[in-house]
Amino acid sequence: MRNPEQPDQDRALRSMEIHSVDEDVDVTPAIMQKVRQIHQLRHGKQQGNRRRSILIATLSAIIVLSSITVYASTYLVQIKNKEGQIILSTMEPWKFSVPEYNQKRREETEAELKKKLKPGEQAVYYIKDMQMTADAKEHPLNYFYLPNQHKDYDDLAKDIEEKGAPKIQNPAYVPEGYTFDHGRIQITNEPVLNTPEYESLLNELKEKAEKSEEEHELFYKIVPWSQVASTVIQYRKGESQLTMIAFARSKGSTVKVPSKQAVKLTVKGTEMILSSSTGQSRRLTWLSETEEVLYMITDDPKDPLPNDEFAKIAAGIIVINRYSNINFELFVTNRPFYCS
Repeated sequence: MRNPEQPDQDRALRSMEIHSVDEDVDVTPAIMQKVRQIHQLRHGKQQGNRRRSILIATLSAIIVLSSITVYASTYLVQIKNKEGQIILSTMEPWKFSVPEYNQKRREETEAELKKKLKPGEQAVYYIKDMQMTADAKEHPLNYFYLPNQHKDYDDLAKDIEEKGAPKIQNPAYVPEGYTFDHGRIQITNEPVLNTPEYESLLNELKEKAEKSEEEHELFYKIVPWSQVASTVIQYRKGESQLTMIAFARSKGSTVKVPSKQAVKLTVKGTEMILSSSTGQSRRLTWLSETEEVLYMITDDPKDPLPNDEFAKIAAGIIVINRYSNINFELFVTNRPFYCS
């Protein structure tokens, strides 16, 4: 879908003073000790004083992370690469609103398309509805992709290899009570205005709409896709979701994370931003060493995670992924992130 809030993002960023945060805390020892203990426990290994060690490691991580939160929560946070270039930073959240009627019609349309498409198919669609506002009429075409939701991680891993999607392993640690729900690969295809492809699709669908006597109707066409955007893994505990995403992106640009409060963490030698906005999920964000994969972990506002839990999940992912050779040429915006 389009990202119409981009100008608001730019204005918000220009109005803010960016403060460099030099202090950071390396929570690797405590976090990795906790991950190792949980891994050993899963395999039936016993260690003396395990409960006492786990308690000390967990409390230490909480104390360290709590102290940095108090220090840095009012500052914008930046992360630089070895060359001193800013590759990850926070920014003021933007306000985004879609006319209620437009949003309702698009939700209804995509619910209908879910019933018509097969997993892995993409459609471009046109809504015939005179009540849609000018925004929808200026950009009448939209794309909808129905992902294949894998209930088993091994099946997801095969799909990752086949499609060349960003690699993200099943984490070595997840909080108690969360179990693997599904994994999927997301693609992107933005309709580019005034291109021959766009005009051809628009004319084809509008012609069908004009011949129809229905006042409100959906017209769509299944089209191929070529761009992989991200790999998503979701864990679930009751109604709460824990989401981990690996975005493919182009190296050489700065990723901006909208946030009201943020802290900078160092886990396994990798600097990360833990950010939050009022009433929304918190997000832990970092880049791979190649800067060509953006990782993100989000919790559920109904079941917010403590700071140390974010770090432990990330530590398990980094252990597997950090030294992998990954080469991707694409980064696609996916609210609330954009690449400048």
